[in-house]
Amino acid sequence: MSDQTAQSDSTTPSPGDGISRRGLLRVAGAGAAVVGGGGLLEACSSSIKGATTSSSASSTTSSSTQDIVIGFIHPLTGDLADFGTSDNWIVSTILATSQYKNGFKAGGKTYPVTIKSYDTQSDPTKAGQLASQAILTDKVDLIVTSSTPETVNPVATVSEKLGCPTICGNVPWQAWYANLGGNPTPGKSTFKPSWVTMYFLGVNDLCNSFIPMWNRIQKQLSTDKVASCLFPNDSDGNAFRAAWPLFAGPAGYTLVDPPAYTDGLTNYSSFISEFKSKNCDFFTNVPLPPDFNTMWKQAAQQGYKPKLATVAKVLLFPSDVAALGSLVNNIATDAWWAPGMPWKSSFTGQTCAEIAAAFTSATGSQWVQSLSNYSLFEVAYAAMTSVNNPHDKTEVAAALFNVNIEGVAGQLNWTSSKNPAPGVVDTPCVGVQWKPNSKYGWSMEVVDNTLMPEVPLTSTLEPTNT
Repeated sequence: MSDQTAQSDSTTPSPGDGISRRGLLRVAGAGAAVVGGGGLLEACSSSIKGATTSSSASSTTSSSTQDIVIGFIHPLTGDLADFGTSDNWIVSTILATSQYKNGFKAGGKTYPVTIKSYDTQSDPTKAGQLASQAILTDKVDLIVTSSTPETVNPVATVSEKLGCPTICGNVPWQAWYANLGGNPTPGKSTFKPSWVTMYFLGVNDLCNSFIPMWNRIQKQLSTDKVASCLFPNDSDGNAFRAAWPLFAGPAGYTLVDPPAYTDGLTNYSSFISEFKSKNCDFFTNVPLPPDFNTMWKQAAQQGYKPKLATVAKVLLFPSDVAALGSLVNNIATDAWWAPGMPWKSSFTGQTCAEIAAAFTSATGSQWVQSLSNYSLFEVAYAAMTSVNNPHDKTEVAAALFNVNIEGVAGQLNWTSSKNPAPGVVDTPCVGVQWKPNSKYGWSMEVVDNTLMPEVPLTSTLEPTNT
């Protein structure tokens, strides 16, 4: 964290009921300072400074106008660091747009924008604490947060309790909504959060993406329709365990779902033995990345080779595959964002393909799904420029529920009657597999577009093991 401090604000509103939940991911010191609206990125501070010195913003800003401060809570280091791979690039890119560089225009005034970055270090006890710090000490006007329930849920809980408008991404919506006290069951999702909104896929999208791939491999190889499930005792695991039978059963699949394990388990032999004995030709899970690496290596050593592995929460990024090498070949997962998706930046008009190419050009790295975090700042801009006073948290929070834009992450319309729950925009996904790539070693290729037929396939679905 930076050394900037402020007195605690004891008057911060607390309209939520303060649902308690464990915190995750400490948001602090691996941020970056951007000078002059994105011209210089220095990884030496946890504060990412916007265009407070730009001539266009300063010339139109009254002497009494204070900076809008946005807190970005996300994992840049630790076990979940892969989710934050593109975040510093996103912030520098966002601050270089005219919308941020020239300041937010609201209520006849122009407000310079400061983005403060908090690295959670993937520490599950710190995200909520840092959300409190951002709200009470750093006095942010709005929070954006991303990357797994372990990161996002404790932040959302604190924001509801302390009354801070917050935009969440990259968290399955059922786990997010249930954490706040809502019932994600279709037809029963009536609870409306007061301060927080989110966009991302749900377990329903993952199931509806994975099962078509199962069906194709089952037909190709005439396999049994038995799938093994390995779900941990955590927010994601509990959500998946509850949802999967609702989708697999009607599709004719039998699930082998042993008791939940504790995150950090190092010996999966008993599970593997059960999956082998019950001829589980399909496999799915939702673990922490290090846990999957351990389990999958043990599965290979012990001869469990499902015809198709469809994994969630892991192997989502190029850096994930290094630890497994050739064992990643044709493992399938979901992609909530890819260069072939038909969306555009609401700031620059760039397509997803152009955003991906810009990231690769700047970093030398493959595109990553978390480039969808770009839209956190699109939503922030849309909400804060629609109000009279962007420092009025109640006004901004209400505006979040009226945002309706197309952004890099998709069609983000919180006013739609098709949304599955209040405050939730459910974004679809495609099915992908990891394939050998001459330049990068391995690349994520789109092999199933059942949920998004407008996204072109880039390769052919193949069995993980034959």
